[in-house]
Amino acid sequence: MAAKEIFWIDAKLADLFTYVPDNLNPFFLLLTELGDKKGIGIVALVVLVWLLLIKRHFLGAAAIALSTALGNEVNKLLKDLIARQRPELEHLAQVDSLSFPSGHAMVGLTFYFFIAYLVIEGMESAAAKRMVVTVTVLLLLLIGASRVILQVHYPTDVIGGFAFGYIWVMMSIFIYTFFKNKLENNRK
Repeated sequence: MAAKEIFWIDAKLADLFTYVPDNLNPFFLLLTELGDKKGIGIVALVVLVWLLLIKRHFLGAAAIALSTALGNEVNKLLKDLIARQRPELEHLAQVDSLSFPSGHAMVGLTFYFFIAYLVIEGMESAAAKRMVVTVTVLLLLLIGASRVILQVHYPTDVIGGFAFGYIWVMMSIFIYTFFKNKLENNRK
C-alpha cells in the first residue's frame, strides 16, 4: 500500500535537509512550536483579542476559529484514513500521531493563511500586502521544513499537509466571504 512506502521524492528531499547543521535544531524546535497546538493556541489568543476587541471583527474571529478547529479535525481524520507511519529515525521533537498529512503543515497553513487574508483585507498598499504574503509564506515553509529537519515527517507528509491546508483554507475563505457579503447586503 502506498501509505506504507517511502517515495523517491522523500529520499531526495530529505537528503537536502541533512545539510542543515545540528546547532540550528533549537531554532527549528521553536519554529515547529508555531505550528503546534500550543503555539497556534497562543497566537490565536492574540489574534482573537485583536479581532474581537480592537477591530470588532466578529465574523473574522468566528471564521478563523472555526476554520482552524475543523481543519484540525479533518487532519486527524485524514491521518486515520491514510495511516502512514512516521519516519523510522530518531525524532527530535515530540510526536504522538500518524504521519500523513502533516498537521503542522495543514493546520498551520489554514491558520496563518487565514490571518494573512484578514490582515490584507483591510490594506490598500500593494507593497504592504506583498510583505504580509511573503512573511506568511516564509513562516509556513520554515514550519514545514522544521518537521523534516526534526525527523518527524517525510517531505511528502509536509507537501500533502500544505495541499490539504490550502484546499481547506480556500473553502473557509469562500464561506467567510459569502457570509461577509450577506451581512453587508443586509446592512444596506
